[in-house]
Amino acid sequence: MEENANLTAERSLEIITEQIERSRNVVAKDTGQSLYMAGLATMGTAVMVALFNGLSATPLGHLLWLVLPIIIWWNIRIHDKKQAQTPVSLVGTLVGKTWWSFGYIVIGFYLFALIWNFLVMKLYDNLATATQAMVAITPVIILLMGMAVAITGHILKKQWLVLFGIIGGLFVAFCEYSGVIRAIIVYSVESVKTIIVFELITPCLSILLFSLIGLVIPGWMLKKQNP
Repeated sequence: MEENANLTAERSLEIITEQIERSRNVVAKDTGQSLYMAGLATMGTAVMVALFNGLSATPLGHLLWLVLPIIIWWNIRIHDKKQAQTPVSLVGTLVGKTWWSFGYIVIGFYLFALIWNFLVMKLYDNLATATQAMVAITPVIILLMGMAVAITGHILKKQWLVLFGIIGGLFVAFCEYSGVIRAIIVYSVESVKTIIVFELITPCLSILLFSLIGLVIPGWMLKKQNP
């Protein structure tokens, strides 16, 4: 009798494990679709911001980033209506809360940084001093996004997704902090006006690159996997 009870308990654990793995695979495909759409939307917004900043020679185009969360939410909502809803599960809940937390933190940080940098530009007469006191927005957001991708990979047990998030985030953030792209621009262009325009476009190129490495490619790989 006791032996039968142990077998029943073991079988129950096996069934629970199988259900969790099946749920994880379903959530992985759904998450892949969301990452893919979010990546494409981010890349498209980066192009629009770069064009606006380049043509106007002002940083006002960066305000378009505030519209991006609405675009991503709307696209995912339309997709969810067309597809069968993913069953509510612990795995799906954890992934969802990870990205909701990321979204709230990024939006809050972005608004804070915009206000701070605006006040710094008004308070300091010296442009060089003001630049040193300003908050670097792009690399921080890229690192946070890379962390969200890596955590999602851990939840879904996809080590390659973890690597995409970590390597992509660190690589692109390093390019931003080190000024590699800016250095190439400065040494390649003689016109001061052109350098200023490229300075306004550079963050968009960094976000475009990470969106491809950290969102679009892994998202496509997840949504194409076998269930």
